[in-house]
Amino acid sequence: MVDGPVVLSDWFLAATEPGAVADPAGLTDAPMEWIPASVPGTVASALRTAGRWSVDDQRDFDAMDWWYRTDFRAVPTASGVITFGGIATIAEVWLNGALVHTSENMFEAIRVSVAVESENELVVVCRSLRHHLLAGRRARPRWKTRLVELQQLRWARATLLGRMPSWTPSAAPVGLWREVTVLADGCPDRDAPVTITRFRTDHDGLDGTLEYAATIEGAARPVRAELTVAGSTTELVISGTDAAWTMHGSVRAVGAAAWFPATHGEPTLHPASLRITTNAGEFARPLGPVGFRTITVDTTDGGFALGVNGVAVFARGACWTPPDVVSLHADADELHATLVRVAGAGLNLVRITGTTVYETETFYSICDELGIMVWQDFMFANLDYPIADPDFARAVDSEARQILGRLAPHPCLAVVGGGSEVEQQAAMMGLDASEFANDLGRVVLPALVQETAPGAVYVPCSPSGGTYPFSPDTGVAHYYGVGAYRRPLTDARHARVRFASECLAFSNVPSRAEVDRFLVNGDRPGHAPAWKARVPRDRGAGWDFEDIRDFYVRELFACDPFEIRATDPDRYLDLGRAAVYLAIESTLSEWRRPGSGCSGAVLLMLRDLWPGAGWGVLDSTGAPKSGFDALARTCAPTAVLLTDEGLNGLRAHVVHDGAEPIQGSLRVRVFGADGHISGSVTSAVTIPEHGAVVRSVDEMLGGFRDLTFAYRFGPPVADVVSVDLLVDDRVLAGAVYMVGGPRRDQRADLGLHACGDLRDGVARMHVTTEQFAQFVSVDVPGCVPDVNWFHLAPGDSRTITFTPSTDAFGGRGEIRALNQVGSRSVKFKELVAA
Repeated sequence: MVDGPVVLSDWFLAATEPGAVADPAGLTDAPMEWIPASVPGTVASALRTAGRWSVDDQRDFDAMDWWYRTDFRAVPTASGVITFGGIATIAEVWLNGALVHTSENMFEAIRVSVAVESENELVVVCRSLRHHLLAGRRARPRWKTRLVELQQLRWARATLLGRMPSWTPSAAPVGLWREVTVLADGCPDRDAPVTITRFRTDHDGLDGTLEYAATIEGAARPVRAELTVAGSTTELVISGTDAAWTMHGSVRAVGAAAWFPATHGEPTLHPASLRITTNAGEFARPLGPVGFRTITVDTTDGGFALGVNGVAVFARGACWTPPDVVSLHADADELHATLVRVAGAGLNLVRITGTTVYETETFYSICDELGIMVWQDFMFANLDYPIADPDFARAVDSEARQILGRLAPHPCLAVVGGGSEVEQQAAMMGLDASEFANDLGRVVLPALVQETAPGAVYVPCSPSGGTYPFSPDTGVAHYYGVGAYRRPLTDARHARVRFASECLAFSNVPSRAEVDRFLVNGDRPGHAPAWKARVPRDRGAGWDFEDIRDFYVRELFACDPFEIRATDPDRYLDLGRAAVYLAIESTLSEWRRPGSGCSGAVLLMLRDLWPGAGWGVLDSTGAPKSGFDALARTCAPTAVLLTDEGLNGLRAHVVHDGAEPIQGSLRVRVFGADGHISGSVTSAVTIPEHGAVVRSVDEMLGGFRDLTFAYRFGPPVADVVSVDLLVDDRVLAGAVYMVGGPRRDQRADLGLHACGDLRDGVARMHVTTEQFAQFVSVDVPGCVPDVNWFHLAPGDSRTITFTPSTDAFGGRGEIRALNQVGSRSVKFKELVAA
């Protein structure tokens, strides 16, 4: 006898023309070929595994009916339960030849009560979404979007992933994309579903409080229900009927520590349990760890500044997509590794946009543990959703209540958004605000959030606020001034951005090893059709995001990227990597500095959807690109940021998110073109907790130097300025300012040296330089460095530690600098512990 649900994983898959087979009985005579299918997964992932499809294939998965079948054995019972985590999208569920459920929402989990026999056949058909949407007449939208081809998708509760030809593979998710379980030997009371209807935590600086309400269906009348959190217990009030009982109450956990994002404190979690007593016995119900936090938003003067437990937080991170956009599934280890990398870079927020999917419980639990906030959009984007239609409104209500009940207990849930670019899409088409009233995001969804998850901040749509939804000086904006709109780097200040919930999209070049892995047979970036096909673009535009990257290469390095691409493709890519780094570094330094008026920045996006030069600052394997290294430096909990204030000189901003003050010293060094120090000063500095210190570098040096080369009375008096925060003679954070700008002639030899060693399975590279080494980068096949794309001041050194990513590490690598000709080979010498 099995105690608890059993996961059904042995599935087979086949396709038929739309409507050709009405029920499982018709499968016997239908000409079909069955292939194994992994669940959770999608039709596309099953065909990929079988070698029948690849991400380069153009296939409309929405054009066919797709049949899944599996057999399972069980103890016969009239009270069995089959649970589907999600079925995409127009689905029928058949058990032993009988139709037991239909569904039209891929985002809803389904619980089906069934009579189970000793031998069972479970069949699920996912009907053609295209056929379903085109079958009947529906009201026309008020506007159309170029993001998708099929405008009727506005009627479907299905993701746009795989259906946006401008930036995703043609892998429309169809099938059993979440886990399927069967429960045949359960206890009706113990296994009755508990649905959270309200969950809110707060922290007043001393104690934590939890407000809790839930319903429990199909169980005997609860006699008693107790909620215990952090050692404090309260008895819940019970009411209702035999069909659905409700429980509600609140508990105060005296002295319980608060949950903070890891950049600003400890993400403390406390054990929690729910114990229900019925006439049949006493049952413990799952209730995950609880984090006490109070999240607020300050919208004074059009701003959008998040606060956690009374502490102002500069939110920074990137937009999240599933690590495997084809299967929409990732195991716990892969999720953990990616989110550890996010947290390790000083990022404290990921945004799940309305073009994607809701993530698994595992994802949110890892974010709870690591102290990463989540901005969760509802799955609405760009389309004119028919919320006035009663059936659609009921579907939205059911989906939203289920999702909010699932996510509200997670302390990482910081912001809930009504969708992505719904208002912007209409506004950019020139429609008057009265023509695109967003009742879905401004009336329906906020009421549900307030009812179920009132502890999260709600945003009607991303972006929203200002003269137009996309105006960056009010509310939340999608800022692409630096980026798609090819504005100068100074626009980051002139635009007066308050909070960028999307920004800084570039065609980010992956490492040399990843480029070589992707391009074969002598193909070169920029020339190969496979490379260009993976460069993201706005559908209908006469340019793509590689053109945008090339624009900044031209502006920052005063060169012709087209000519360099033709004659030296490796340098062309390095210049592109450097240009993206500079754009991100400059913009984030501007926004994070004290007094900027900006309170957050979320890049588009964290990870590439497939191999190539996509928007991701991580490549499709999860390895960092140059843009990620720029994020890691500027977003570190303690960072030194330099801004060029023109005639007011060079300014150093030392920002510190930690809960304890820092006692240290600020060291300024000025180097000439020959590498010699022409000026140096070190002064004591105290950075308060959750605070910052701003210093004029010119003032620290005690005399006018024209370090920003603003007055131009003659040639630049310096080449490079280095500013470091020292604590106990150790460099905790630092930044480099290039007086003449980033353009540098390549030198034959900078005195850049590196040696590698391997001890106890850990590879390290020790780097030194005699001259200023600009954008030092390393490539070690099979390994990921802990830091890359950094500047090294004359006479300085750095040690890089490598994490093996594959079995391809061969004990060799290379190091190069943007301002040095060629690269240097490095061999790792194995050391034996003494």
